[in-house]
Amino acid sequence: MGDTKRRVGGLIRAEVGRREWVDFAKGAAIILIVAYHTTLFLNSIDMASAGTGRLKFVLELFPMPAFFLISGLFQSRVGSWSFADLWRRRLRQYLYLYVLWSVIRFLFYAVAPNVRSDGAGGAASDPLALLLILVWPISSYWFIYALFLFTVVVWLFRKAPPWVLLALAGVLSVLSSSGLLDARNVGINRMTEYLLFFVIGAYFHRRIYDTVEKVRPRSAIAIVLGFIAISAVIVIVPAVIRIPGVALVGQVAAVSAGFALAFYLVRLRPLSWINYIGVRTLNIYLVHIYVIALLVAPLALFPQLDAILPGRGLILITLLTTAVILLSIVITRYLTRISWLFVYPFRSRTKPAVPADGARPTRTPAEQVGDDPRG
Repeated sequence: MGDTKRRVGGLIRAEVGRREWVDFAKGAAIILIVAYHTTLFLNSIDMASAGTGRLKFVLELFPMPAFFLISGLFQSRVGSWSFADLWRRRLRQYLYLYVLWSVIRFLFYAVAPNVRSDGAGGAASDPLALLLILVWPISSYWFIYALFLFTVVVWLFRKAPPWVLLALAGVLSVLSSSGLLDARNVGINRMTEYLLFFVIGAYFHRRIYDTVEKVRPRSAIAIVLGFIAISAVIVIVPAVIRIPGVALVGQVAAVSAGFALAFYLVRLRPLSWINYIGVRTLNIYLVHIYVIALLVAPLALFPQLDAILPGRGLILITLLTTAVILLSIVITRYLTRISWLFVYPFRSRTKPAVPADGARPTRTPAEQVGDDPRG
């Protein structure tokens, strides 16, 4: 009996910091995002056919809705600020990083055009496309721009009843996720699809925290089984994802199951590395595309590699995803010494600077990008 307790004690952390499950959920989400982008690059050189199967419809249900909902959790106070405070505490950070890293991306693809494969096509190195990024987002950094726009939207609707913006965002989500609303721009389509989750996070932050932190094991299992059932339907009949409302139901189920699992799995010591990744999501997000591009480019010389590996593309995706995350963390440990790459540099002398390591626990990429440390 004593041996059993020691073994369990070695696997389960007795004390878990308040809301560490948020970091765990972020870690899982960024892993899936890196894997998805890795698949895009591998597909461009005719590898990783396993990554283009029906399962990708399920894997896409969790990461971005989870990130936007978590980001929204930290925006509950913006409605009480003046626009000047909003600009200083949030907006200028988002806009600065979006423009800066879009320029860096443009320069990278101008120098290395043969490794471009993150979905933008020739626009990645088109100067005109770069000038239009505020009206026609073409880079993988649309997420940061979305935070800028979503925060403005929540602030503009601050005096309206919550149901007004929730209803509007819900309609946009259903229309966009089903393909009925298509702007012919991935960034804009994703923004209209995921605004709802940001708004839910901003309006119901306390209720979300309470619900997740009070979920019982039996309820968590039921939520996960429900998500598995929905996923099975989508995998068997992929066309259902285009029925209005189905994708939204799947996304809500995925986020619910992901948060419930995160609340319990964060206690397992062998999975603590997911938390480590979770508090570094901004760093990984900003540089991972370049790491993928440079790792995948040489693989084009070995087209037979995908066929001879067991599991075909799935093995390759797993290996590259692991390497990309590790390298991104290592690279940004040095890059964060150049603070202006990660933090808006023009600050008032009377205000303390935000640390440039981008690795504060229990804080989302949104907070790491644009929060004022004084709250």
